[in-house]
Amino acid sequence: LGEDPAPPFVPLHPRTAEDRERLEALREFAAARALEDRRDFRGAISLLEAALQKQPDSVAILRRLSRLCFALGRVEQAVGYSRRVVEAEPEDTQTLTLLVAYYLQKNDPAGAEALLKSVRENPKLAQSSIGRLLIERDLGELYADRLQQPEKAAEAYAKVVAALEDQAHPLSADDRKTLLNGDEPDAYLRFGEVFLQAKQFDRAIHAFRKGLEADPDHPLLPRYLAQALLRAGKPAEALDVLEPFLRRQPPGREPYELLAEILTALKRTDEITPRLEAAAKADPKNLPLQYTLADRYRETGQADKAEALYRELLASQPDPQGYGALAASLRQEKKFEELIKLLGEAVETRKAETIEAVRPQIESISNDPAATEQILAAGLKLQQADPPKLSRSARLVLAQIATKAKRLDLFVPIQRLALKREPNPLAYLEFYADLSQAGNHEEAGAVLAEMLAKYPNEKTAERLTALAQTWLMAGQANRSLEAAREALKLDANDAGAMLLVAAALARLNRNEEALAQYKAILDRFPNDDRIVKFARSGLSTVYVNMEQFDKGEAELEQLLQKEPDDPGLNNDLGYLYADQGKNLEKAEAMIRKAVEEEPENHAYLDSLGWVLFKRGKLKEAVEPLEKAAQNPEADATILDHLGDVYFQLKDYNKARTAWEKAEQRASRSTPPDKRLPEIRKKLDALSQLEPPPDPKTGRNP
Repeated sequence: LGEDPAPPFVPLHPRTAEDRERLEALREFAAARALEDRRDFRGAISLLEAALQKQPDSVAILRRLSRLCFALGRVEQAVGYSRRVVEAEPEDTQTLTLLVAYYLQKNDPAGAEALLKSVRENPKLAQSSIGRLLIERDLGELYADRLQQPEKAAEAYAKVVAALEDQAHPLSADDRKTLLNGDEPDAYLRFGEVFLQAKQFDRAIHAFRKGLEADPDHPLLPRYLAQALLRAGKPAEALDVLEPFLRRQPPGREPYELLAEILTALKRTDEITPRLEAAAKADPKNLPLQYTLADRYRETGQADKAEALYRELLASQPDPQGYGALAASLRQEKKFEELIKLLGEAVETRKAETIEAVRPQIESISNDPAATEQILAAGLKLQQADPPKLSRSARLVLAQIATKAKRLDLFVPIQRLALKREPNPLAYLEFYADLSQAGNHEEAGAVLAEMLAKYPNEKTAERLTALAQTWLMAGQANRSLEAAREALKLDANDAGAMLLVAAALARLNRNEEALAQYKAILDRFPNDDRIVKFARSGLSTVYVNMEQFDKGEAELEQLLQKEPDDPGLNNDLGYLYADQGKNLEKAEAMIRKAVEEEPENHAYLDSLGWVLFKRGKLKEAVEPLEKAAQNPEADATILDHLGDVYFQLKDYNKARTAWEKAEQRASRSTPPDKRLPEIRKKLDALSQLEPPPDPKTGRNP
């Protein structure tokens, strides 16, 4: 009252602009954490990003952004923030672990390696820090597993082991526990395994012994130590370690297989079988041990003992290992009838583990032409028995072998006999599928037609369409047309049947009707890209049949604009160019693109051979055409092309053989292939040995 007003407060050290920004960033950081508590993560990120603009080097802000962005799936942002964190604080092992996990999840172990190495080389990371040791440990794990570089893994783990045992600079109890993942015996087991894999046997022995110091009763370390001693050329020491371990009756077969290895190294092989017999008698519930003994019988030529024990074990407890072992024994003894029955039983279990256990024998037989013939002959014999002794499951296995070995011709008689013995729709369909896969489309069509006639209730639009497709592939265009039209009576909207009607009409040279059908399909399905593609490709074929080549090209070019990498379109248009002798360089490039995509496609190989022929590259043309001609579905056109190349190379005998095969296939078609008169003309001319055709003009003899 009456006194002078207090002067305004003036701080002794006024806040700078930087101070105000730092305080504002701190306020935004605190507000962001509050939003996190309310699970408003997007709002929290917005505030943290605003704070980061004010404090771009704040590790706390970067770390929170890293965690939140990972949580919300903003992976690229999260990775960027995380990398900035570990660059600033290389000791931040949690953030580093997140980054490594990110690279491994995207299957980029090389990226994880580069990250770990860059952090290890960061000058801010102290040489003696626990962070550096954790990086070495993680690098060791990465090299050992994902990168499969055991030598580098061993180098990294050696640094970890050295630090663990450095008495001059001992680690704290917490750091030691962290480095060992909380389990010292298992950690040393892991180190030793990697040293063993890298053939650093002394280091491996040391690691396994350290692990046993921590846990003398460990269930694996004694076996690994014995193995390391054996690899180091110390079999006597290995046996001294292993024998007390075996008295504990360890589960599994590995300890006993190691015993056999050690005794072999000591030249005491006569002890192996008696020791295994004694162990098996003392521990009858250890099935892997029992199988080890059976395997030993088999390996030493005691096949009867081996098979008896295998069967006894399977009878008492069906086990994938038993199926696999007995299958291997029967395969070795070439007892194919028994093997077929066993494989059928394995399939009947419907257990993936059991089927996988016998798969090696199936693969082995499939890759052995002689064994394939023998097992399929044995299967036929079983099917011929009265009553048949071949189960449906066993037939499925034989079908798999025949398919993989490309010997369906040997399986077809088995399936034909099975169908005769037990006719039913499923048997018909299986036989039809096998015949189709074998390229025997004519018999396949007959089988499917017989089934549909015999079982009218099985007649559907889908199956009639399949029949139409099969007849077309068999060169029976009239039958194909009939089946496709019957399918449309059952389902007027079956686009596949409509396309087959058009294709059959084109094959019958009823070109105007085929054009009308394809155009009707385009009008009906204008927005279905797949159907439009088939229809326009078909239109192209019809136009070519009518020698309206420009229109044929235009249809394919229109499709190719939409799908420039489509192998079928590149092949078809490339072939059309080549057949006319135009755009040959472009045609070859297009066809090669198709072949690169599908190198076994016989139609594409034919196109490649033909364009090479047209370009005068005769010797190059032989290989793709010969490969195409070997396909069971190779038509008269392919064989005709091959004959042209042989003729131009003056290999008249091969030319005659190719053209004779072409004539046979062309004459079997209904109606006969339009190339038939030209092929016969070539054969007639060949006998007179007229000058060869000019590949650039396409003139034939």
